[in-house]
Amino acid sequence: MIPTKAARRYSAALLGYALETDSLDSVLKDVQHVDETIRQSRELLLFLRNPVVKPAKKTEVLKELFGKDVSKQMNSLFGLIAEKSRFDLLPGITQSFIEAYRKHKGIVVAEVIYAEKPDDKQLEAIRKALAAKTGKTIELVTRQKTDLVGGLVVKIDDTVIDGSVKHSLEQLEHLFLKAAI
Repeated sequence: MIPTKAARRYSAALLGYALETDSLDSVLKDVQHVDETIRQSRELLLFLRNPVVKPAKKTEVLKELFGKDVSKQMNSLFGLIAEKSRFDLLPGITQSFIEAYRKHKGIVVAEVIYAEKPDDKQLEAIRKALAAKTGKTIELVTRQKTDLVGGLVVKIDDTVIDGSVKHSLEQLEHLFLKAAI
């Protein structure tokens, strides 16, 4: 889901508020907790987006779910979206805030796709190499893709580094086909 302009505005305001109150890291933890909860509960997402449910009921549910576990800043955000009846924006706000936090801290997400999971030492070497190449702090996200055969693929924004055996075989096949013509 791509955050809307409105969601980005709310997240920017929350980021500014967190910086102003020197609580950026605690707000990030709260936002990640809310984001993860929403991602894991389709029912909660549908509930927040449902226009038939009264804003007071949505506020009550958010307070019940998160009220005691999150900071004053996060509860202020809940109050603001309740006041404006913008509960549908909450998933986009959380995602946008995490992106804004990463940008503020100079963190780049690199997705490592593998056939066989690299060990922690290999992942650390990949992270260090990417950090040296980009000059940024690297946050690795890993996932397995069984059709790779071997090797790995690294994606950073629009850049793809394909070191997979599958890619090498495809290049070799293309080379043979080109030579045969």
